[in-house]
Amino acid sequence: MYQINLRIRMRPSRGFTIIEMMVVVGILGVLAGIILPAANLLSQAADTTQERGGARSVVAAWRNWSTDHSGRLLPGQLENSAPLPGSESPLFWNGTPIPDIARRRWIWRLTPYLDDPGHMLWAGSQQQFWENTIANAADQSNAVYVTTLHPSFGLNTDYLGGRQSASCDTWALSEYVQSQDDGARPFYAESLSQLRQPARLIAFASSRGPDPHQGNDDENEPTIEGYWRLSPPWKPASGGSAPRWVVSSNGTFQNPDPGTSPENTGGFLSTRHNERCLVAAPDGHVAMHPFGAMGDMQRWADAATNSEWAPSLP
Repeated sequence: MYQINLRIRMRPSRGFTIIEMMVVVGILGVLAGIILPAANLLSQAADTTQERGGARSVVAAWRNWSTDHSGRLLPGQLENSAPLPGSESPLFWNGTPIPDIARRRWIWRLTPYLDDPGHMLWAGSQQQFWENTIANAADQSNAVYVTTLHPSFGLNTDYLGGRQSASCDTWALSEYVQSQDDGARPFYAESLSQLRQPARLIAFASSRGPDPHQGNDDENEPTIEGYWRLSPPWKPASGGSAPRWVVSSNGTFQNPDPGTSPENTGGFLSTRHNERCLVAAPDGHVAMHPFGAMGDMQRWADAATNSEWAPSLP
């Protein structure tokens, strides 16, 4: 009898070759290049949607404030000598005293008209700024002050309701003219019914401002998203008007170079929404606009007669 021995020779297992690993890495890189931008776009779209909702709520609250105050427009800032009772602006936020200068800005005067002020005033990507500033602050009162400077939206304080500050040339000029003529009207609108084109004007818009953690040097201001006020493109000047900031030659916004002020490079406007500004008009509607459309003074002042208008002495 024959005995047959079958011996099977097993080939030793081997790992990936360098070429195979390079192919896998390349495929993963291609997939990452597709997935990550798509995820980023989805995140940006979500932020934009949230900010749109916040803008609608804020402009609705602004209009409701006007209704409750006989049609008057909410001043962007009250002068220090003006009385401000607790019924008009909260004294505390989650148990933290609100600094008086912050209470005099429009933000805290609108909070009683908002269901969820923390998410409506600091909407979308600004919500993280709000949460981080509050959570990491050693001084909660100072944190409340800083967040008050940087809501998602700036208000057109120069021409809607007025900004009662000597640094506001529109208000200062109005004060002077009225001191000389008791019957003179201010250069800013005082009531909703006074507006002839409420659908065209800028009430609120997506904004940016100087970073509070990087100092206050006007000539060297790193910026962050969100600021409480806007600044119009043209200002009063001897014999007429002068540009405060201008739209670039191709009609778009240019991010400021180091050493420039955010007021002089776009009036605190932000184009964080795919190179567009989110704008809420006095009539309550919200829309996106290219930066090139924001340099027209007829979008800022109801009394403007041309794109380069600014108030002047009679």
